[in-house]
Amino acid sequence: MPRENNDLRRLSEAELDVMRVIWEMISPVTVQRVLEHFSKERDWKTSTLSTIMERLIDKGFLRVIKTGKPNIYEAALNEADYKERETRAFLKSMHGGSVRSFIAALGDGSGIGGAELAAIRDWFNTHKDGGGA
Repeated sequence: MPRENNDLRRLSEAELDVMRVIWEMISPVTVQRVLEHFSKERDWKTSTLSTIMERLIDKGFLRVIKTGKPNIYEAALNEADYKERETRAFLKSMHGGSVRSFIAALGDGSGIGGAELAAIRDWFNTHKDGGGA
């Protein structure tokens, strides 16, 4: 049975690649359409991709709509929500939930250039009182 969105498990690299394709696709999404996308990059068989998509269903990332053959798939979680969830999990595990610690880790190395730092500063100035987009 699929998990609730707040209990989703982590995606493997291959699963994330498949989800990125599905997030970009316009319905209907079928195994064959996804397989066509990967035809030049990966030597996957239909059974390989079907297995990955079944795991994505089990993990709660995909839903299947059985209307006959072929099955139609849709994302159960949009990309923005996935990124937010993964970012929060990363911050919690690597930085104790502290955005300051994360930014300090980037800033102490060569991870942030002047333009990026200015953009971050502007974002914080816009959002400091909970306002902005």
